[in-house]
Amino acid sequence: MILNGATSQPPKTINLKLGLALLSTVMLAACGGGDSSSSSSPTLNLNSAWEKHVVGGSSVTGAISGYCQGTRVWTLTSTYSGTTLDGKPAIISNEYETDFMAADSNKFCTTYLYNSNDGGKVYQSYYDPKTYVPISSGSNPPTTVYLNQVPFPNSVSAGSSGIWHNTVTYENGVPAASGVQTWSVTADTPTTLMLITNDKAYTYVGNQLLYNQTNYYRLNADNTLTNLRKNIQPTALLTGNGDQNIDEVYQQP
Repeated sequence: MILNGATSQPPKTINLKLGLALLSTVMLAACGGGDSSSSSSPTLNLNSAWEKHVVGGSSVTGAISGYCQGTRVWTLTSTYSGTTLDGKPAIISNEYETDFMAADSNKFCTTYLYNSNDGGKVYQSYYDPKTYVPISSGSNPPTTVYLNQVPFPNSVSAGSSGIWHNTVTYENGVPAASGVQTWSVTADTPTTLMLITNDKAYTYVGNQLLYNQTNYYRLNADNTLTNLRKNIQPTALLTGNGDQNIDEVYQQP
C-alpha cells in the first residue's frame, strides 16, 4: 500500500509509512472528468505516455483542502539506471516532498500524511527498465512489495480499463496491508483522454478498508501525461477520527 505516492501518483504512490504507526495500535486493539460514452474520443498510447512520465520525472504543486489544509510540493526526478537493494536491474527516481500545512492542522495530516517525507528525507521509486511498471525496492525486511504488475497498453480509448498491480505492505517484517491499483480511461476533449488510477488498501488481517485514493491525469494528444488532481479518502482506521475526504488540486503551467 502506498498512500500519496509514486504509482498512484505513480507509484507513496497516504504513503503507508504515513499511517502504520496508528494502524498498528488499531490492529492490536482489533485482535483482542468526462463522458466515456463520447464517440469522438481519440485513441492514444498510454504505455508511451507513462514511459515519458517515469523517465522524464515530474513535479506538482498542489492546494490541499478538506480534512487537511495546506500546500504540497512533490517531485520525482528523471530516472537513472541502477539496481534494487537486492541487485535486480531497475531505473530509479528520487522523490522529494515539502509540505506547508495550516497552523491548526490535525496530527494525522502533519505527522502521517503531509510530513515532508518524514522531515526532508529523499526516497527512491523503482521501476522495471523495460516495462516501466513499479517494482519492489528489494529491502530486507521488505516495505511495500509490488505483485502482478501489468504494463499499460499501447492503445487506449474512452472505456479502456484494467488492473495495474497489487501490493503488500510490511511493518517490521509483518504484512500489515494489501492493496490493488486499477486504471480506467474516460473521454475528455476531442483530442485528449482522462486517465484515472485508483488505489484501495485494506488491512492484511480482516480485510478492512484503510483508504481509497484516486488520481486524475490528462492523457494528451502527444502521448504525455498531465497530473491534474488527487482525492484521498482515509477511513477511521487511519485517521482515528472517522472517515475523511482530502483533495489535492495541482497548479497547471
